[in-house]
Amino acid sequence: MISIRSKLSLWLSGLVILSTIIGLMLFESMLREAFHDSIINRLEEDLEHVILATRLQDGEIEIDSRQLSSFYKPAYSGRYYQLNLPNQVIRSRSLWDVELEIAPLADSEKRVWQAKGPKNNDMQLLSIGIGSEATPNTATLTVAQDLSIGRRVFSEVYGTKLAINIGMLLAMICGIFVILRQSFKPVKKIQQSLARLRQGEISALDTLQIPSEIQPLAETYNQLLDYTAKQIERSRNNLGNLSHGLKTPLAIMQQQVEALGLTDPDAAIAMQQQLDQIRKMIERKLAAARVTGDMLPAAQMTVNKDFTSLISTLNKVYRHKTITGELVNAQQLSRIPIHREDGMELFGNLLDNAFKWANSNVQISLKKQDGHAIMITVEDDGPGVPQDQLALLTARGTRLDEDVMGHGLGLSIVKEICDQYGFSLQFSASELLSGLAVTVIIPQTKSSI
Repeated sequence: MISIRSKLSLWLSGLVILSTIIGLMLFESMLREAFHDSIINRLEEDLEHVILATRLQDGEIEIDSRQLSSFYKPAYSGRYYQLNLPNQVIRSRSLWDVELEIAPLADSEKRVWQAKGPKNNDMQLLSIGIGSEATPNTATLTVAQDLSIGRRVFSEVYGTKLAINIGMLLAMICGIFVILRQSFKPVKKIQQSLARLRQGEISALDTLQIPSEIQPLAETYNQLLDYTAKQIERSRNNLGNLSHGLKTPLAIMQQQVEALGLTDPDAAIAMQQQLDQIRKMIERKLAAARVTGDMLPAAQMTVNKDFTSLISTLNKVYRHKTITGELVNAQQLSRIPIHREDGMELFGNLLDNAFKWANSNVQISLKKQDGHAIMITVEDDGPGVPQDQLALLTARGTRLDEDVMGHGLGLSIVKEICDQYGFSLQFSASELLSGLAVTVIIPQTKSSI
């Protein structure tokens, strides 16, 4: 999904570009209209000057060129006049040998139009009909101006305006990207703070350096974190209190079992095994509570710190065995995209099962595949599991060997957590240590969190 900053950049840039295009179109239309009006105004002035310079001399009509602008003298100068009489045509010297085709007009009738003139250039023409009451005949006086020079000036003005607008447009677009980048810096800091929060480096977002628009969201998030942390702490304390509260009844039951051993040894042995299992469960839960005691609600599981803590805790739980726990992290992965407490529960159960069955070695391997999926494998050098019994490992309460202490729920809990997060869980024979290998595959969409 496109980011808010990119969306704003595109929308604002599009708006600026659209506004610039509309502005240029309006400017071009206004400039063209002003150019046309200025030509018409000049032609009307020229028309008046030519009329004033027209006189009757010895019964003939003539135009005194001395009273007119010098533009009418050079050939094809771009400014022309022509007087069409019933039997005579008088034209400016600038027309040279070209005669304009003029339609006769009635008295005081005006006509404005464009046509081709000398050198096949476009011209703007203005004609007026001139007559008198004494005669029915009328003359048609026409003034014209070549449009090529004006269009060249128009193109220069419009080209300059276009270049300036394009420069301003590029500057505004760059300004939009720079301003949005600076404006979203606090959001980038929030992203960094959330990453630190996931890694457990901080316990809450710093709301003092957050823009006022998103400060309520950050404060609500901090309140949710605080509430969740209190809930987790309350659950952990209840678990610890329950575990400690069971110790006294267990001590009494242990005394009863010892007394029972004098009269019924078989029943005493069976009861002792159950008591040992309960005591083992209590030790594991207390150990897990110690490991997760400083967890943050939003923290993700960190590789080196949390796996090392799990291995150290389980070495204490299984102190009657000498087991070497090894963490292999060749690609130096820093964290796993799973809530830290869920991750400790997931991999704590896998490691607990591995330590339970291992003879001397347990190995945790982390590897990131080409598709960015993360593979985490827990292996041991124990007896392993036959191929036809691997599917039974995640059945709740199922245990494949009743002689080994355990509560039979660990791997089913592992499967539930994997299903919750969308992880894949695979069981196989360990090629390295010859025991059981359990692999958790975190897909790309999860590993990119």
